[in-house]
Amino acid sequence: MIFATAMTIGIVVGMMRSAVSVAIVAALMGLAFLAALFVSSGPVSFLSLVLAIAGYNFALLGHVVALLTFERGRRQQAQIS
Repeated sequence: MIFATAMTIGIVVGMMRSAVSVAIVAALMGLAFLAALFVSSGPVSFLSLVLAIAGYNFALLGHVVALLTFERGRRQQAQIS
């Protein structure tokens, strides 16, 4: 569930096309984990942080690949016309 939530956040931030938004959300993910680390009475799983970062990065990478693919298709279609 953490991976899916992070992917959703990554997709939404990627659609904003703002490097500042990408950086702020990445920093906030780390800050949220640190807050959980300090507030939690029990141990905190670092696997959750790794899964969240992986999901976020995977979504951003997928967004960039999709943009490049669509741009390549548009260029090829413009050359044909």
